[in-house]
Amino acid sequence: MGLFGKLNKDDLLEKAKKAASSVTDAAKSATDNVKASMEQKKAEKEAHEAEMQAKAAARKDEILNTLLSNQNAGPLFGDVDSAALLRFTKDFYDRLLMPANSVSLSKISMYPYIDGKDLEKIKKTLENFDEAETPILAIKAENKQLILISDKSLYFALALEEDPKYFAKGKVSLAEISEITFRTGEEFSDIICDGFTLASFKNTKTVTEDFISLTNYFACIKNKDFEITDEEVDALIKEKIGAKIAGELKKYMVYDDELFVYFAWGLDSLAAKDYIVCTNKQIIVMDREGFGATSNIKQFYYEDITSASTEQNSNSNDLTGYLIDTAITAATKTCDLYFSVAGAKTKIKTLYKVEAERIVAIYHQFRKMAKDAASKPQVIVQQQTGDDPLEMLKKLSSMKDMGIITEEEFEKKKADLLAKL
Repeated sequence: MGLFGKLNKDDLLEKAKKAASSVTDAAKSATDNVKASMEQKKAEKEAHEAEMQAKAAARKDEILNTLLSNQNAGPLFGDVDSAALLRFTKDFYDRLLMPANSVSLSKISMYPYIDGKDLEKIKKTLENFDEAETPILAIKAENKQLILISDKSLYFALALEEDPKYFAKGKVSLAEISEITFRTGEEFSDIICDGFTLASFKNTKTVTEDFISLTNYFACIKNKDFEITDEEVDALIKEKIGAKIAGELKKYMVYDDELFVYFAWGLDSLAAKDYIVCTNKQIIVMDREGFGATSNIKQFYYEDITSASTEQNSNSNDLTGYLIDTAITAATKTCDLYFSVAGAKTKIKTLYKVEAERIVAIYHQFRKMAKDAASKPQVIVQQQTGDDPLEMLKKLSSMKDMGIITEEEFEKKKADLLAKL
């Protein structure tokens, strides 16, 4: 008799059906549980999203209502002419904000450098941006937060504390804002509009330095102090780079009236910081090697440089490698800087493009000044009968100081006058 001889075939079939049904029920139950869990998570996500959107809208309304209800003394930039404001903004960024302050670290962008992909990102963040307006100042912060000031409006995209993926976004006319100030605390730094705290950003070295720069920028506009002197730039650069590096560079500055007018950190060394500095007389390049143990100093006086240019950097000899390198440097906004001196071409590797272009602009500025000074007609001072030799000596000394006559001409005339005493 077989193993299943005593079992009824119908009983076996029934048991098989029950087993299959049990498996099916278990699978269905598991599927239902997963589906229920997913629906619950979806409902919770939708509820959270609705809650955050409501809070973002409430925060936006709070900001706008407060700014609109504040008593203000006039528009943010007062009666400053638009053209003058734009000129000063560019000058401030070029001469005070950029020097010795890596553009990769600063979170501030200013006119006219808010363009290209940066402007497209801003437009994407601020859906209501009016393209007829001119961007003047952009302040970025953690969690993709942004404050943009144009010539007509203030835009904001501020992350919620409860969930930084959600933003309060809005726009207010500059006619409704009379003053923007900056306050640095122990943990957070605040942007304040007419006494109202518009935003609080977590403190970092970058935020602290940026807020100092912004305070200076708005103070200059408020006081209509649009003149930036070389002495002011020199003092600020020395403060940024520190006494040690300033003293190191001073060894190569031979003129009594030589001032720092620009400073940029190089990007080519992982072992030490290379740097390039422009004075009102020359360009100095510090190229460090061996973890800073040795230094190669290059000096280029403006009158000796015949050309200066920037190029996308690449180490590849083949076309494909060159195109890849060019794409990478374009994305990172870096380039190489070239000087031609006495027929030889000198390359300074890997600067930020905006920094390299600034150095080229400074070269052209001081090169032109050197040419203009060299082309001035020499003034020959003749002794007039009856003139007091001492008075004439004072006049000659003043003319030498102003560059009207040369040192050699001064010494010759001085000898003639002293002989008359």
